[in-house]
Amino acid sequence: MYLDKQLQDYLDDLASARPTPGGGSTAALSGAMGSALACMVSRLTLSKADYAPVHAEIERLLAQAEQLRSRFQSLMQADIEAYGHLSATFKLPRTTSEEKAARMQAIQDGLVSAALVPLEMAESAAQLVQCCLRIAEIGNKNVLSDIATATSMATGAGRGASWMVQINLQSMKDQGRIAELSQRLETALAQIEQGTQQVIRSIEERA
Repeated sequence: MYLDKQLQDYLDDLASARPTPGGGSTAALSGAMGSALACMVSRLTLSKADYAPVHAEIERLLAQAEQLRSRFQSLMQADIEAYGHLSATFKLPRTTSEEKAARMQAIQDGLVSAALVPLEMAESAAQLVQCCLRIAEIGNKNVLSDIATATSMATGAGRGASWMVQINLQSMKDQGRIAELSQRLETALAQIEQGTQQVIRSIEERA
């Protein structure tokens, strides 16, 4: 797993011609970094006596941000594994009609899995933006730029992951599943967009 290696290893592999890591894991890493920044701002709020009235709420937001950071970190590897599994299905034998049918089903199942991982990234990014919004409203004013950056990272994670979802949906045949996943993605992206604008307004008001 890349989390056990140096950042340079990840960046070198990302820059190579290897199919993974790619956009999906990068989106997850962006989400993890945004979550980490939200944690930092929360801790810098908890360390200040002036913010004692909001410490209890900030502690809850910190716990949420830490949970999101952990999930994004897991999704980095999950995306790589989902891509590998899907790629393997295209190499399955297709000599007989039975093999062709089995291969087609395996591909379709793989596409669902490959779409669900980045979809969870987008939905987690939407949660992170809401977390950042509340921190922007009540957190330490001296690090508002950091919560702005955290929000930008969350937005990038969600939007980047959305492309991974859409590319897999294009090859799926189950129209019901396509509609379901598309609706979930649309909802997440709308929440990200709205929340990001609210963060910007809050920071401008407090700066």
